[in-house]
Amino acid sequence: MYIAICILLLHVTVVQNDKLQDREETMPTIDSDTLKWIHAIYGGLGPVLNSPLNRRPRRSEKMIIKPVPEQIHISYGDNPTEMVVVWSTPSPGVPSVLYGLVNDNKTEQATGTSKHFTFGNPEGLQYLHRVKLKNLTPGSKYTFKVQTDDEDSQPFEFTAMRDGYKWSPNLLIYGDMGVKGGAPTLLPLNREASSGLMDAIIHIGDFAYDLHDEGGKVGDDFMNRIQSLATKLPYMPVVGNHEIANEFSHYRYRFSTPNTDWPIPIDKMWYSFNMGNVHFIIYSTEVFFTYGPDYTQYQWLQADLIKANKNRDKQPWVIALGHRPMYCSNSDGDDCTHTFSRVRQSLEELFHTQGVDVIFQGHEHSYERLYPIFNNEVYSKDYTDPQAPVHIITGAAGCNEFNKICINPMLGPIKSWSAFRAWLPGLYSYGKLMIANATHLQWQQILSVNGQVMDDIWIVQRHHGPFKMR
Repeated sequence: MYIAICILLLHVTVVQNDKLQDREETMPTIDSDTLKWIHAIYGGLGPVLNSPLNRRPRRSEKMIIKPVPEQIHISYGDNPTEMVVVWSTPSPGVPSVLYGLVNDNKTEQATGTSKHFTFGNPEGLQYLHRVKLKNLTPGSKYTFKVQTDDEDSQPFEFTAMRDGYKWSPNLLIYGDMGVKGGAPTLLPLNREASSGLMDAIIHIGDFAYDLHDEGGKVGDDFMNRIQSLATKLPYMPVVGNHEIANEFSHYRYRFSTPNTDWPIPIDKMWYSFNMGNVHFIIYSTEVFFTYGPDYTQYQWLQADLIKANKNRDKQPWVIALGHRPMYCSNSDGDDCTHTFSRVRQSLEELFHTQGVDVIFQGHEHSYERLYPIFNNEVYSKDYTDPQAPVHIITGAAGCNEFNKICINPMLGPIKSWSAFRAWLPGLYSYGKLMIANATHLQWQQILSVNGQVMDDIWIVQRHHGPFKMR
């Protein structure tokens, strides 16, 4: 019965999406001002593909194309007093951002840089703009709008990161979300982003399916769909295997990460940042499946973790996020199913000896939570003072593969290290990480279709620091 309900829900979702696409083809023309208003109000809730904002004239037509901003999103800068804004336009222009404190009449203007993005992007918007807002008051709410020449966006609001370490953040975390399969998840994510309870979003790789598809137009549509939530909360990216094409160009141009040049260098697709009492580490698993540089990343990870351990009095929690898992129960032959997993062999010992508390991963289109584990050995069957990292795989936000039936099945007996797993069709979901204090955190996996909490755990760690080898 349960399986039948899930399949029915999936069928309804697929039919609705197909109807949306059919309806788009006959959609009447709407003027640009109305389009901007609709997009600002509804953001990602419109049609999945070929959104009106992306219906651009052929390049052969002789007409003036104005640099109207779209695909606007924010991400953290190098410290809590900064926020970075990135957007795209169909033609070149001078980028700037007008911003100020909410309920304050003073407005400041910041300018930035632009890039002409053509590599692997022949049909997408080719003019990307990045502006860094500086000297923000930590924890304060700001309103902003972007401008390219005389074309501006609707106003948006965000809250600058709070300063210091005496506070605990809440984040939305998920991976593997496409423009089609991710439709059921976008609605609850928008509600979460508007609730005022979340501080940031981390997307653990595999965007749009794929950003470069249809010459870049799929990437444009995806970035427009997430605009409504990515202008409220910083959208922090993790590179995945679906970003490999064209030397990761779409990932490197479309996103900005802290303490990193822009476009993101191909040999620096990793970063870290502090957020309250948590040190987050974003790493690339793709260095083990492309031309690297895996050793360069390893050296950076080692140095970053050593430094993080010296600051455990301020950031006791150390949390790592990478796309491909080290372990998984899936039956698809991926790296995580192998005894000698490349990712596990390369990073597991480092993360264990440096005391990484939790490792979040995606790639598998399913959800799985592991017991504390190292070297294929379960260290405990609970989460009170674990003596090894806790692995959580949350790649079920909804991809586009297998005709939108986005699953990687888990067949066979449950492994000794698998505490909870879910993979049935239609069980799209996302995660909420809520840090309570220096010793307690809560993790929930939420069903996209109805908001039901499908998994809920507390991790208690009163002895943060390097784990011992057995």
